[in-house]
Amino acid sequence: MKITEIELKGMEKLQFNGKHIATIKRITDSQGRVDSLYIHYETGSVLELPTAVDVSEQLECPRIFIIEGTPLDLFVLFGGVKAYWVSTDGKVQSEFSLFRRSGEEEYWTTVIKEKNAGIIIIYEAGVLAINETLQVQWHEPKFFNDDFVGIEGDALNFVRDHDLRWLMRLQDGAKLPPLN
Repeated sequence: MKITEIELKGMEKLQFNGKHIATIKRITDSQGRVDSLYIHYETGSVLELPTAVDVSEQLECPRIFIIEGTPLDLFVLFGGVKAYWVSTDGKVQSEFSLFRRSGEEEYWTTVIKEKNAGIIIIYEAGVLAINETLQVQWHEPKFFNDDFVGIEGDALNFVRDHDLRWLMRLQDGAKLPPLN
């Protein structure tokens, strides 16, 4: 799998499998939103994706993540309140609502880890597992104050409020009892 972070400082290039397929930019005046993404494909197709951009107040610049798996014509776009599965010919195949909410941007964080032929996206309000074929394996909520510590065996290790340790099983996202 390949994960590419793109900072949206203006008009940026979108590459897939090493080839330029589109230009992208953040739209700051779309239906009163500041987190929309504009994609203009080389083929002429145009997409406007609301709530697609990570506008975390902890970042210097808004961003998105492009996630490539084994499909040769599909990628996942992760950033804002929704994740999008987008084809290389300019069509939205599906969208997926996250536990992330507009109005809580000051808390937004994103950590992406590769594990078990897929990726794990840990963000402030949840954890999302996607396999190499870009299928969602599981999606579980977590609290903002559940800080990701690392991967411990076959589980994600979290600490809550600096002292309560707990694990989330990588296989299915099940929360295991606290360790303290």
